[in-house]
Amino acid sequence: MVQLKAFFTALAIGILFPTSVFCQTVQKKPSVAESIDTLMTDLQKRGLFVNGAIIAGKEDKILYERGFGFANAAEKLRFTPDTPSYGASIGKTLTATAILMLVEEGRIRLDDPVTKYLPKFPYPDVKVRHLLEHSSGLLPDGPLLASVPAGEKHTNKLLLDLLAKHAPPLAFKPGERFMYSGTGSIAAATIVEHVTGKSYFSFLRERIFKPLEMDSSFIRYAEREKKEGVRTIGYRRSPDGKLELFDVPESQHLYGQGGIDFSTRDLYRWVSSFYSKPLMGESVLRSGLAPPVFGEVKRSGINLLNWYYSDTGRRFYFTGDSSGFYSFAYWDADRRHAFVYMSNTLLPNWLRPKLAMAMVDILEGRRPAPIKDPKYAIAGVPSDSWNLYAKLPSAKDFAAVIGEYTMKPAGKVSIENPPPNWNNIGWMLKDGWFAPVVRADDGQRYNMFPVEPGMFYVPALDAWVGFRENDGELTLHWTQVHEGTRTGTRVDK
Repeated sequence: MVQLKAFFTALAIGILFPTSVFCQTVQKKPSVAESIDTLMTDLQKRGLFVNGAIIAGKEDKILYERGFGFANAAEKLRFTPDTPSYGASIGKTLTATAILMLVEEGRIRLDDPVTKYLPKFPYPDVKVRHLLEHSSGLLPDGPLLASVPAGEKHTNKLLLDLLAKHAPPLAFKPGERFMYSGTGSIAAATIVEHVTGKSYFSFLRERIFKPLEMDSSFIRYAEREKKEGVRTIGYRRSPDGKLELFDVPESQHLYGQGGIDFSTRDLYRWVSSFYSKPLMGESVLRSGLAPPVFGEVKRSGINLLNWYYSDTGRRFYFTGDSSGFYSFAYWDADRRHAFVYMSNTLLPNWLRPKLAMAMVDILEGRRPAPIKDPKYAIAGVPSDSWNLYAKLPSAKDFAAVIGEYTMKPAGKVSIENPPPNWNNIGWMLKDGWFAPVVRADDGQRYNMFPVEPGMFYVPALDAWVGFRENDGELTLHWTQVHEGTRTGTRVDK
């Protein structure tokens, strides 16, 4: 009996001992806040996210918020979640919302011609809908504004007057396809003023900022004098790590396509409002979030409310990028979570989609992949982006980029370099022009803008295209926030 008791005692100890050891080796899964803090602390230590702020939350609860570095280095003004910073193209989402709010009230019809509201607008076939869809065919404002004397303020009225005077041909028949257009958003903001009899700024304050308690948001050129205490400066990092001024030009007084400063907290209130406190009825909101269709099947990567959307049509984000400023705003309609981050110090282009993807992974309960510099480069093109325009590459340096690529896990991408024209923005090289156009899986052609040596950007799809050479073979890396990265191999000519 004693032996039997000893046996069971030993058995119990034998069972309990390894179990207790096992329990000690199981690590507690980090919380969302802990995971984000680890991610952001690492990026700051590596000099990748130097100055800025981030907020993430679910439902009505903020899970993480933190500021980093300086909003104004000269004045030692810290960058906090309540520091206003230039939101750039994020402003397009507010302009689109303003239009749809007026549609809901019956004061605007999406299929009305723009000329109904702006009589001097020189394109009778362009509808209000086309402005929001980026399917108007309106060309970039750069060539028009290039004729303006240095120092003269760039205003909505000036741009629309130049448009009426010169009436450059549209790039295509309105509604036929997509081409990202800040000019369209500027025209849309001016329509808001025409219909309401109020300034664009007054409308935003009354109908958007006040209801959502966006108390730190303001129109940059019109109201920044009142906000001097929180003036945020744009910077970039020099090769030796020092901050260099890279601010929005003083002449920039355009609005509708941008022009708004948000605090990170206000930007979070804006994106989370779409699932927690929408400013329009369900029917109008649903139509604004639906993917637009051109023709029978062709779609744009941006919906009427100016959000990039996932395949499910339930996850949305948009970005803002101007001079040293970069903003990212994301929300998930089903999981009811959101995150935003803003920086006033030029983020590396390769980092932008990777940081967003890591944040999505964390909020959806996955461990994010390590964020590494992919070292994109094209042989013959200077790798020092600061000296790119001082050491202009030759057109022949880009020859290897042009062509067709088979993609893994699926699909294909082809890149062309059409002759110079108004709707292509690229590099004027020392012996030619490089303004590539990419044809992606859906067959549509999209402008592909060079952003730094070895890397390009496709705004229609928010796709980042990097090139890397391995053993003399150039590979294409196509990255989108919702889809991740695909790799392409050049098809023989």
